[in-house]
Amino acid sequence: MPMVKVNDINIYYESHGKGEALILISQPGSDSSEWKMHIPVFSKAYRVIAFDNRGSGRSDKPDMPYSIEMEADDTVGLMDALGVEKAHVLGVSGAGAIAQNVAYKYPERVKGLILLATMLKMPAKNIFVVDALAKLMNEECSQESLIRAMWPWVLSNRFFENPAIVEVAIKASLANSNPMPAYVFARQSAALTDFDSRPWAGRITAPTLVLAGEDDVSLPMHYSRELAEAIPGAKFVSMSGGHMFNAENPIVFQNAVMEFLEAVI
Repeated sequence: MPMVKVNDINIYYESHGKGEALILISQPGSDSSEWKMHIPVFSKAYRVIAFDNRGSGRSDKPDMPYSIEMEADDTVGLMDALGVEKAHVLGVSGAGAIAQNVAYKYPERVKGLILLATMLKMPAKNIFVVDALAKLMNEECSQESLIRAMWPWVLSNRFFENPAIVEVAIKASLANSNPMPAYVFARQSAALTDFDSRPWAGRITAPTLVLAGEDDVSLPMHYSRELAEAIPGAKFVSMSGGHMFNAENPIVFQNAVMEFLEAVI
């Protein structure tokens, strides 16, 4: 199990393939396993590095205040530990905030930036939802109940049209042997609530691709479009699916990412 000391914690990571580095940052409440369907494709052309964020999966889980800047520092610290001078950086949902911060704070370390279903600042409705989920976790709500409460927010109506597939997906998700403790979810959520890139997004210099799901009810597409308009030269692409459109339409997502990466000089 590959672990490396970064800043004040031990971080679990996986490295697949060779070539230019592509860093995959997982969203709050998840871990590096969310990239397992994409890594075999991306690693054919790139060195893909997926890791468990502070508090996630097999990485250390300190009970202390987290911040998006801290998690950006963790990301670059991991790059340092692995000898990666410059990388493409991809972040999904709340991890898109981390990716933005990496590109802003460490512009010389980012060759290309890919932001999925993310925003400049978390909307008030989303803050309410993550607070509600944190309360459910503190009340020791079962993992299955949390999944059933959360998935309608992040997956499109089309996904739920096949109940058998839904049940298989839930069972697969429940097989995760490293569920996130309630206190970590609260810490990660608080960090995201405080995030606001509106003052500096216009100073991001990396070539940027912003992707959004047309049926995203968790973070409607206009938030991603607003983000793309704030970053100079950013390309905006929408595709069918909900907040987790990359899981619903993996091939379309993978093609969009590969096309963008191949064009980055």
